[in-house]
Amino acid sequence: MKKISGDKMRDRQRDIRLLVRVAQMYYEEGANQAEIAEKLGISKATTSRILTEAREEGIVTITVNNPITHGYIGIEKEMEIRFGLKEVILIETNAEKPEDLRKELAKAGAKYLQRVIKTGQTIGVSMGHLLKELPSFVENYRTNKITFIPLLGGIGQTNIELHPNQIALELAKKFKAEYKLLHAPAIVDNFQVKELFTKDRYVQSILEMGEKVDIGLFGIGSPLINTSTLLESGYYSAEEIETLRREGAVGDICSQFVDAYGNGEQFEFNKRIIGIPLEKIREIPLAIGIAGHLERKEAILSVLRGNYIDVLIIDQLTAKAIIELDKKQRK
Repeated sequence: MKKISGDKMRDRQRDIRLLVRVAQMYYEEGANQAEIAEKLGISKATTSRILTEAREEGIVTITVNNPITHGYIGIEKEMEIRFGLKEVILIETNAEKPEDLRKELAKAGAKYLQRVIKTGQTIGVSMGHLLKELPSFVENYRTNKITFIPLLGGIGQTNIELHPNQIALELAKKFKAEYKLLHAPAIVDNFQVKELFTKDRYVQSILEMGEKVDIGLFGIGSPLINTSTLLESGYYSAEEIETLRREGAVGDICSQFVDAYGNGEQFEFNKRIIGIPLEKIREIPLAIGIAGHLERKEAILSVLRGNYIDVLIIDQLTAKAIIELDKKQRK
């Protein structure tokens, strides 16, 4: 075995001493890298390299003490890997009423939005019962240089608070931000009527903004259940919903239908929507889906398979059911 000379040994000890000193200053004394660099007469880049080396040498070991005893983090990770998501946030809830679950999901959605939103961004919103709850849980006390816009037009005869315009307006109020409105219906009778609306310069400008948003906020609907906002809107009759069922519609996002695998090109109804098209939803840098309840598991799974969202906020029971359903259908 090759012997290490005394000089080399001393050099090595000095190197280790520097690793230990920098690690202690950073992890134990709370100094930041700039402060360490100034005190020790080294560059910030060297400080960063030393901290990395200290971990590699085993001088620094990092242990995460997880106080959460349930397995939700494992479920979140499984969903992220299974569906290629950036992040999954599970909420623990024993809510028996759908409206109580919506409030819990909206609360989590508001907290997440406050975490990721940045100055200068434009945030697009869809519509529905869940998203209309979100503004009431926003905690903000400063003016923000951000803009909220609707990603589709208004929805029929349903309550005004469910409309994308109103949700964008309420979020802008809570964030003390700017907003734009889309003065057009969400759904028209035919493609020719849609063309007339989309030729309007103002409508066209908002639609173009919608395709360039930094963040999109979406509920996930199940058009085949009685509580569907689309059915409630009056735009669709029970007969049309039955036609959609026969054609394979399982879920909807931004009022556009998709089948069990996330495909929506085959549905003629989607061509009547004045709003961001399905293919453009996929291009949004951060598309956030907020949804829950067991009766919507097929709808949520269809949207996940279509790769329309990057982040999912969901309750734990529905998340487990979606994983099991996906495993079963893949066999």
